[in-house]
Amino acid sequence: MLHKILKVHSLFAVSYISYIYLISGFIVNFLQLLTFLFIRTVSDKWGTKINGYLQAFLFAIFTFVVEWHCKCNIRFFSHPEDMKNRKREHCLCICNHRGEVDWLLGYTLLERLNVLEGCKGLIKKEAMYLPVIGWKMWFSDYMFLSRRWDTDQQIIKKTCKTWSNYDPHFNNNFYVLFAEGTRFTPAKHEASVKFCEERGIEPFRNVLYPRTKGAVELISQLGDTLGCVYDVVFAYPGNKTPGTWTMFAGQSTDVDIYFRRIDTANVPKKDKEAISDFIVQQFRDKDSLLDYHRKHQRFPGEQMSLPKRNISLILFYIWSFLTVTPGFLSVYYLIVNQCFYMLAVLGFICVLGGWISHTIISAANVQKSAPNATEKQKGA
Repeated sequence: MLHKILKVHSLFAVSYISYIYLISGFIVNFLQLLTFLFIRTVSDKWGTKINGYLQAFLFAIFTFVVEWHCKCNIRFFSHPEDMKNRKREHCLCICNHRGEVDWLLGYTLLERLNVLEGCKGLIKKEAMYLPVIGWKMWFSDYMFLSRRWDTDQQIIKKTCKTWSNYDPHFNNNFYVLFAEGTRFTPAKHEASVKFCEERGIEPFRNVLYPRTKGAVELISQLGDTLGCVYDVVFAYPGNKTPGTWTMFAGQSTDVDIYFRRIDTANVPKKDKEAISDFIVQQFRDKDSLLDYHRKHQRFPGEQMSLPKRNISLILFYIWSFLTVTPGFLSVYYLIVNQCFYMLAVLGFICVLGGWISHTIISAANVQKSAPNATEKQKGA
């Protein structure tokens, strides 16, 4: 009986959050459109700034899920000097891709660092056409890749030129890169090991061999506008990786996140072979860090205090009020006036909206699994 109650409660939670995300997403998309037409055409600087905050307002629903709804136990590990050296600058975050919810946790890390509005990503081109999240990414100058290198090389150059025009003191960006190109699974790890062995490369134990071609082009194009690189590692104690919808249903989980700052003085920016070696070395380091984590159930360095902020909770309440109140008033009006046919239509629209929202978030999760897949061969 209790299991059935919890199942109904989980279904309601997923439906409720999905509904709020869908309606609030269309509101944000509309505001982004107005910003694009009437502000960004006049002042790209202010248009980009406002759009960044609109993006963060929508992301607040995701960070609410992680921090308040399922109350994930997140431990952050870093070094005091890395926190001390933080400043307003354009940053590249090179992440491993261990679980389905890494993208949610990435948003949470940026929220804790108070830089969520500057998030940018490299995404499959198909994601551009997704309502809400895809349109939001387009207005936010995300990079959309087609997996055809001759085309993608030009896209990277064009987008990096746009990104390089941002003033880091006014609009500092965080470019999120999952260089493995896909999530870690036993089958994909086996393929990665085989790839390494065929080329006389020492195989990785806990990560996949990174796809470097797109990342090399990205770093070389950003050049001196890049202020630093963040090495980010996600790990799940006990190797229990949650799913997106289990978190939306309220299931809590334990997560450890390690990050360190690498000044671009220590990052090659012109020699493409050296950049490729640098990226591969980052994954060597991640591999060793995950070995350490498996043995000690923590990362090296200090556990940092990055307290969660109330902003995502407040914004979720605001979105709830703006999206749910009109629905309740409509239902009340239809019941009082005995408009049962329209009530049935409204119910169907709600179910359809929930399904659309579920499809959008699921598709976005799949698209984010290979944001750097600009080549068909690993390491090409």
